Amino acid sequence: SHIAIFLSGIFIALLISTVHLTNTASQDVSSGPGMRAAGVSSSSSSSSSNEKMQELQNTAKNYATSLLEERRKTQALQDQISQLQNQKDNGISEPPNTSETNNVEDTLRSQLLQSFNTQHNKNNPTPKPDFCAILPQPTPTTLSLWSTHLPHIFNATKHGADHPDYQFHDFTALLLHFMTPDRLQRSVKTLPLDWTSVERSLDVVFRRLKAIQMEVDLFRATNGLKPEEPIPDNALKNINSNRKLPRKLNILVMGGSVTMGVVCHINPVTSQTGKYSRRNCAWPGRVATFFTQLFHGYELIDFHTLALGGTNTESGITMWDYSLLPGDVPYPDIVINAYATNDMHYNSVQDAIAKNISLAESLLNLSQEFVRQILTPKRGCGHAPPLLLYLDDYLGNEQNEVLTTLLSSQTIQLMAGYYGIGSMSYGDAVRDMVYGDTNEWWFSSKWWEGGKYERAVHPHMGMHISMVWVVAFNLMNLATTYCSLPVSSNQQSSSPQPQMQRRHHAGVQGKSQGIWDYDYKPINGLPTLRATKELEGGPKAKPRGIPPPLTQNLSLEHISQLWKKDSESNAHLWNTLEECIELGHVNDDVGHESLPKPCIYSWVANLERKLDNPKRITDKIQPHITSNEGWAAADDNNKLGWAPSSGLGSKFTMEWKKIAQPVRAVTWMIMRSYGDKWEGSTLKVEVWSGDTLVGSEDIVGFHDKKTSETYNIKMRLGSVGEGE
Repeated sequence: SHIAIFLSGIFIALLISTVHLTNTASQDVSSGPGMRAAGVSSSSSSSSSNEKMQELQNTAKNYATSLLEERRKTQALQDQISQLQNQKDNGISEPPNTSETNNVEDTLRSQLLQSFNTQHNKNNPTPKPDFCAILPQPTPTTLSLWSTHLPHIFNATKHGADHPDYQFHDFTALLLHFMTPDRLQRSVKTLPLDWTSVERSLDVVFRRLKAIQMEVDLFRATNGLKPEEPIPDNALKNINSNRKLPRKLNILVMGGSVTMGVVCHINPVTSQTGKYSRRNCAWPGRVATFFTQLFHGYELIDFHTLALGGTNTESGITMWDYSLLPGDVPYPDIVINAYATNDMHYNSVQDAIAKNISLAESLLNLSQEFVRQILTPKRGCGHAPPLLLYLDDYLGNEQNEVLTTLLSSQTIQLMAGYYGIGSMSYGDAVRDMVYGDTNEWWFSSKWWEGGKYERAVHPHMGMHISMVWVVAFNLMNLATTYCSLPVSSNQQSSSPQPQMQRRHHAGVQGKSQGIWDYDYKPINGLPTLRATKELEGGPKAKPRGIPPPLTQNLSLEHISQLWKKDSESNAHLWNTLEECIELGHVNDDVGHESLPKPCIYSWVANLERKLDNPKRITDKIQPHITSNEGWAAADDNNKLGWAPSSGLGSKFTMEWKKIAQPVRAVTWMIMRSYGDKWEGSTLKVEVWSGDTLVGSEDIVGFHDKKTSETYNIKMRLGSVGEGE
C-alpha cells in the first residue's frame, strides 16, 4: 500500500507540473504577435481552458492531500497496533484508546514506547517475577507516581486513631498542599553506591506481598467473592498475622526525643490529643501505618523505633556495638539514623569543647564511627550490612547562627559521598518556608512565645505528618530507581537455591585487574568490543569493604594501599551476594534474628517494653545486688532509671560470678540535669576483680543547661579473665 501511495504521489506531482506548464504556454501564445484580430475569440477560448485547467489542478491537489492524509492515518494505526502487541507481549493489560491518534505527539509517544519495549524484551528475554515486575513499564519515577496519586497519599496519611471522622482532614490537606512533590524530590540528597541491600529489601517485600495476595485470592475463592470485592477486615488481619508467611521488611529507626515524639501532640486543630502522645504520634509509627494503608491493608513493613530522649549518635554507636536492641527487635534490613537534631544539641557542643575540638570535628568523628559500625558485617553472610540511610531533621534552634545550624547537614553529605550511603533531608524540603516566616510552627518548633525568641528544638505534629511523606518518598524513590536500572547478565551458580534477577549497579563486584578487557560484558544493547588494541590505564576492581577512615592524615598517595590492606585483613567479612548464596544463605534467610549479645549484662531503661517502669528495672537489677544503701529505680518526669534516693552517701554493690568470657569495659549511660537536686552531684564508680581494682571513674551528674540529657561513659578495664 505504501508503494501504491508513493507511485500515486509521483503521478499527481507530474500531472500538476504538466497542467502548470500547459497553462503557462497557453498564456504566452495568446499574447503573441499576429493574434490581435482574433483577440476576442482567442481570449474566450483561453479563459475557458484556464478554468478547466484550474479545476483539474484543484482536484489533483485535493486528491494528493487526501492520499497523504490516508497515508498518515495508516502509519498511526500501525503504530497503535505495534503498541498493543508490545503491551500484550509484556503482560500489560490496558484498555485500548478508542480516540483517533491524529497528532505528532501521539506518534512520537508510540515510537518511544515501541523502542523501549523492543530493547527491553531483547535485554530481558526471560524475565523472572520480582518486585520490579509489578511496576508499569517503563518504570515511572517516584515523582510522577506521587504526583498522580495524591488522593491515595492523602488518605493513607490518616492516623489510625483518627478513624472514622478524620479530625485532622483539613490540616493534613493543607500540609500536603505545602509539601509539593518537587519539595519531596528536594529531600532526596544521595543514593547508595551499592544497591545490594536495596535488592534484598525489595525481595523481602515481594515475597511477602505475593504470599499475602495468594491468601487473599484463596479467601475470595473459598467465600465466593469477586476479584474487586474487598475481604473483611478480620480476615485480612488473620492473614497479616499468619506466622507461616514470609517475614516483613524490618526498618530500625534510631533517634532522640524528636524521633520519640516529644510535643508531637501540639497542633492547630485541637488540644484534646490524648490519643496522639509521644510515640503514638511520632513519624516512625505513622510511616508504618501509611505503607499499610497504601498497600490496601497488607502489612509488609515493620518499623522498630530505638528512640530515647537526650541520646545522640554516640549513644547509637554504643547501642549497636553492644547489641542493646530489645530482644523482640530482629536484625534490620534498613537502619535510619535520625539523630541529627541531638547531634547539634548543647551537650554535643560541650563534649566537643571538653575534647578541645570543634563541633564540626566532633560531628565528623561520631558520624564516621557510626557509619563504619553499621556497614561492617557482624557475621559475614550471617548478618550482612543493612541499608543505611541518614535523615537530617534539624532546622534549629540550638544555635542561632544559620551557618552553624547547617554543620550537621554538611557532615551527613560528606559521609554519604565518601561511604556511598543514602541520605535525605527534611530540613532542605521546608527550609525556605521556615526561614521565610520564623513565626510559623507547622513545620518547625515555636521559636517565638509572646514576642520573645526562645530555644525550642522539638517540632510539632505538622512536622511529624510531613516527615511521613519525606521518608516514604525516599524509600519509594529507592525502589523505582533500582527497578529502572538495567538487568544484569544471568549469574551462573552451582547453588540449589533460587537466584534473584539482579540489576546492574556499582555494587556488583567486577573482576577487572586494570588490563584488557576490564570485565566488560556486551549486555543491555552495548556492543561487542572490537579488541583491536588493549586500552591501558583503566581502574582495577576496587577492594572489598569500606574505604579507610577519613582523617586529616589520609592522603591520595596511600589511600589505595590502605584500603587493599584492610580489605585483605578482613576478607572473611566481605562476601558478595553470589558467594553468600553459594554458602546457602538466600536473601530471606540472612540471619534476621536479634544480634548476639556480647555483654554479660546489659539493659537500657525505656528502650524495651519489659523495662518501662521502676518495678521492672528493680527486677532486672536485684539478682546482682549484694548491698544497697539508698538507691532505687525511679521515674522522674518520664525519665526512667536507677537513681540515689537518699542523697549524699548513697551506694550500692553488684556482683557477677562464674564469668564465661573476658570483660574489657564497663559502659554507663548516665543522665545529667540541673536544679538543686542535681547541683554538685558526683558518682564514684569502682570495678574490682577479686581483690584487684581494675577501674575507677568519677562521673559528674549535673550541667548548667536547663535540660536533662544522656551521656555515655566508657570505662576501659585492666584484664578481667574468664571466671573472675
